[in-house]
Amino acid sequence: MEYGALIQNRKSVRAFKEKAVPAAMLDELKAFAAGSDRLADLDVELLVYGSEAGKALEGACGYENVMIGAPTYLVLLSADGENAVVNGGYVMEDIILKATDMDLNTCWITFTDSAAVAEALGIESDKKVVAVAAVGYGEKTTKRLRINIKSMSNVDVTAQRGYFAPKKSIYDMVCVDRIGNTDGLDVAMGFYNDMLWNAFYACTLSPSYLNRQPYTLILKDSSKVILVSNPDEYTDKLSEDTGLGIVMRHFDSIAQLTGWSLGADDVELPEGYKAVATYKL
Repeated sequence: MEYGALIQNRKSVRAFKEKAVPAAMLDELKAFAAGSDRLADLDVELLVYGSEAGKALEGACGYENVMIGAPTYLVLLSADGENAVVNGGYVMEDIILKATDMDLNTCWITFTDSAAVAEALGIESDKKVVAVAAVGYGEKTTKRLRINIKSMSNVDVTAQRGYFAPKKSIYDMVCVDRIGNTDGLDVAMGFYNDMLWNAFYACTLSPSYLNRQPYTLILKDSSKVILVSNPDEYTDKLSEDTGLGIVMRHFDSIAQLTGWSLGADDVELPEGYKAVATYKL
């Protein structure tokens, strides 16, 4: 797959046609999930449900419990473990990019209680639900709206006319050696044709809860990238971990070098920030 183009072209679709996704395509997605790369050594399983699952998931999924109607829903289960949700975000985003490569449209579905989702769908498994997404063929729209919640009294709704516009710029998301410092970033990451610039750009396009993107990438000693979770009052733990997995998948899809190592302890951070993972360059 051409990950760079897929990351740029993928968009969240909230209105789907009733057209069914062919069974062969769904089987291909399940096979892809079974062989996908992982951040953690945890067994995962992709379940596929039809449109009837949308009704069952009302009250258990969706932003403010408002579900998105779709012909198909993907539910990712994972063996329990410390990094199960982070790994789930990483794996499901790869599945979503695969679906994009197959000319399907997708949308991440928010939830706050894994057990409630499992109960709603009648899932009986030792694994837990770590990610849910809608998939199908999107209705055509004339423009895209993006909601930026800066505070509960400052909500910015913008029409997004260019699909390639990042939610944050590289200079808002990437620092050099410490939080808040961008001195030398231009030289260190190169330009449009350079791997590091493209990997950071892919990170700015990563979907997250309410488009908050509460994370920072620190380029440390020009030899590694450290992913840091930023404090954010609007992002709960499950959404935080999912978003971290997604942004790691975006970076890894472009860099394709060593892969992420979960954990990092050689960077000084302000109070409330947390080092999550390290990528050696």
